[in-house]
Amino acid sequence: MVSLSDAHANRSIEEVVQYAIGHRIRVETLILLNERPYCSTEIAKAIGVPLTTLNNHLRRMCEEGSIEIAKVEKRRNMDRYWYRAVEIKEYSVAEFERLPFRFRQNIAGAIAQSGIAEVMAALYAGTLADPRANLFWQSLNLDEEGRAKADAATEGYVKELQEIEVEATNRVAASGGETTSMLVNHSFFERARKGGVSGRGASTRTRGG
Repeated sequence: MVSLSDAHANRSIEEVVQYAIGHRIRVETLILLNERPYCSTEIAKAIGVPLTTLNNHLRRMCEEGSIEIAKVEKRRNMDRYWYRAVEIKEYSVAEFERLPFRFRQNIAGAIAQSGIAEVMAALYAGTLADPRANLFWQSLNLDEEGRAKADAATEGYVKELQEIEVEATNRVAASGGETTSMLVNHSFFERARKGGVSGRGASTRTRGG
């Protein structure tokens, strides 16, 4: 975020993310850019807002690094800008540990911003209330061995979902059917507060224990 640099030193990454997800226009813009680059005219048409209104949001988001300029096209005497989501490189655990804290915090902010925007957009659209939606969070108290096992379990969960998508893509290619765009928003991290009560959480589905 802030193009993963200190380009806007007057605002912290936390403030940048808070601003980006704090308005529906910006939320809708962010989830569009999660898909591919768009120009401002396309974004305004897709989310149904005046171009002048959208440009005010885009200007600040771009200045603060919430989004990036993907390319610029010359149109007569004007420049046409195409915007994209912040691009994030993937790191191994060892590589990530070697990065300076501020850089890691910027990366975490960019990922959180994209994921939270998707959740907020779904809340606006009402799709979180779909009976087939699966919402869940829970606090756990783990020792180091438990944390390592839980981390491995979540890694396996993500890989399994990716394999399921490949299978679905192959079925659709063979049948000529259609897919539905779904979102998995996964996180596993140490809580900001210490000493939480184990097992506290919420879910849209009853889970065995």
